[in-house]
Amino acid sequence: MELSNMCKNISDSLTLAISAKASKLKAEGRDVIGFGAGEPDFDTPEYIKDAARKALAEGITKYTPVSGLSQLKEVVVEKFEEDNGLVYKPDQIIVSSGAKHSLFNTFQVLLNPGDEVLIPVPYWVSYPEIVKMAGGKPVFVETGEDMKIKPDMLEKHITGQTKVLILNSPGNPTGAVYNREELIQIADIVLKNNIIV
Repeated sequence: MELSNMCKNISDSLTLAISAKASKLKAEGRDVIGFGAGEPDFDTPEYIKDAARKALAEGITKYTPVSGLSQLKEVVVEKFEEDNGLVYKPDQIIVSSGAKHSLFNTFQVLLNPGDEVLIPVPYWVSYPEIVKMAGGKPVFVETGEDMKIKPDMLEKHITGQTKVLILNSPGNPTGAVYNREELIQIADIVLKNNIIV
């Protein structure tokens, strides 16, 4: 069976390679802290397992609305307000199976062949591959010692093909957090250049 050209151009997952190496070393008796897959080192709490079993027993096993169950979205809204002081409405919330899934879907919708996506360095290893799968071109933007994009570096990488900027705060994988002034400077640049963040 011949794979698509797109699939042939996607690199192996470095995350899974790192996780496999850590597992191999652990199996050999080495004391290892894994920095691959972002999985907790504890089991799923019992109350979550109990809720899943209850849902299965009650037949709550059907397709959900595309953007997520309304009850779940309401709980997410409450969580953001209570824990983060952020106010949203349920229709502003989308529930997915994770950030990579959301980025994949987003890039499939936004990108045409050759559209550029600005990715701050260091970056999460999946970002360039997800961009390539959507026909886009990853463009890597160096960051300062604080691991944050500087306005001049951002502007230097913008071309007529630039369509999207990936911006994490806290950064993934660095944990760097942009302050309000830094975000305003970035916002001014992306608005002036009609770039999606």
